Amino acid sequence: MFLSFDIGGTNTKYSLINEYGEILENGSFLTKDNKEIIFKNIKEITEKFQAVDKNIEGLAFSMPGVIDVKKGHMITGGALYDLYDFPFKAELEKYIGIPVELENDVNCVALAEKWRGNAKECDNFICLTVGTGVGGAIYIDGKMVRGSEYAAGEFGFMITDRRENYEEASLSMSGSVRGGLIQTYARKKNIDWQELTGEQIFEYAATGDEIAIKTIDEFYTSLAYSIYNLSVSLNPEKVLIGGEITKREDFVKIIEDKIQILKKDVCPLKMPKIERCKFLNDSGKIGAVYHFILNNKSRKN
Repeated sequence: MFLSFDIGGTNTKYSLINEYGEILENGSFLTKDNKEIIFKNIKEITEKFQAVDKNIEGLAFSMPGVIDVKKGHMITGGALYDLYDFPFKAELEKYIGIPVELENDVNCVALAEKWRGNAKECDNFICLTVGTGVGGAIYIDGKMVRGSEYAAGEFGFMITDRRENYEEASLSMSGSVRGGLIQTYARKKNIDWQELTGEQIFEYAATGDEIAIKTIDEFYTSLAYSIYNLSVSLNPEKVLIGGEITKREDFVKIIEDKIQILKKDVCPLKMPKIERCKFLNDSGKIGAVYHFILNNKSRKN
């Protein structure tokens, strides 16, 4: 048995998961940007499960930011600034007395897909998550690609077009739900973006709102251009996309159509298959357990 935690900027989700990746129990708590509070919550939850099941082998973590997975050291921590440059694994193991492993959240999504999802048969695939920003993971030749500073897959920092404002031109702004849809639409309409949701913008487009229609098209175009560039650069078998927005029935088809236009005019190479990720809110937790299992197997060998 493993206790797996998906630590986000707002909430932390946790599950009791067995060695086959099956979720047996779920829970969550609010995330505070304070390492002492985070550790205290983790310890309380762990002790609660230990009182029922003494055979918890370890704690697995899906975390935001750039992580040195060999040391379990948080280089950055996304919106959790108290975790920047922090030896998370060493400190938590000392505090709680149980083996700990941690991995970047989108890498965990990719690992979940490789273990039990839509990439089980793939040795070469990339993963994107589309939400508040855009995250990425690269799995090539049967291995996770981490890069020289453990920051491979930070697709959100790619520049997608020639806007003068480079931040707005980044994929995490132009191809995310918050930046590419909500903030872009609000800017064009001169309204408060915090009053909007992505779903509302799709509803406005369905009623003929030309600004909503154009904003959605620009959003899809930014994603399609980026996926095309990644595909010709990395030559994956599949591109797997996660995030709530991928539940839209036409999501994959629109991106595929835009990529085929690019391919027809520019590139003779075969494009990878584009699919939704199999797991949504549970991806990080499942992938974190797989990372724990792989890491400890390699250490034993």
